[in-house]
Amino acid sequence: MRLSPVIAAATLSLSLVAGQAMAYQAGDVYVRGEFEKSDTNGDELSKENAFGLAGGYLFHDKLGVELGLGEDVEHDYSLASGQSGTLDRMPANLMLQYYPLGGVEAARVQPFIGAGMNYTRFSSVSGAGMDVDDSYGFAGQLGVDLTITKNLSATGFARYTEVDAEFEQAGQTVDDVRLDPVSVGAGVTYRF
Repeated sequence: MRLSPVIAAATLSLSLVAGQAMAYQAGDVYVRGEFEKSDTNGDELSKENAFGLAGGYLFHDKLGVELGLGEDVEHDYSLASGQSGTLDRMPANLMLQYYPLGGVEAARVQPFIGAGMNYTRFSSVSGAGMDVDDSYGFAGQLGVDLTITKNLSATGFARYTEVDAEFEQAGQTVDDVRLDPVSVGAGVTYRF
């Protein structure tokens, strides 16, 4: 029974080392693969699912910057003017991320909140000479990373983006649609 103090000391030492390895720290770099379901504001665009990729850098234990890119997704559209067709939408978000538990050694759950800018590129617009201007707007997200290993986390998030789709035909605005999608998604994050 003399091994009990040795085993207890070894277990305590390993748990402290593991906790330090999981702390979010300045200098961390990460990549994330994600899947999200988006719901737009209104019925003008069909709702679609998409894959995305994000990368980030923590310049402070609690603050970092993240660039997220979504895949080019095709939507069906139907406007109040009677025009309809398809278009491709590809979003990109640049956000400042805040991790309230960054630097906390034993935190296996890392909530985060982000705010920044969204750029959405519209392309491949079909339907009687229609064109859609690209959009810039606010982006915000809430999420949580659940640490699995020293480098691997499961991520869940909700994201809001301001997207204004201005439909034009022969240089004249036909319709101005506020899409403002809300996305809910999950992913896997790898920290280097």
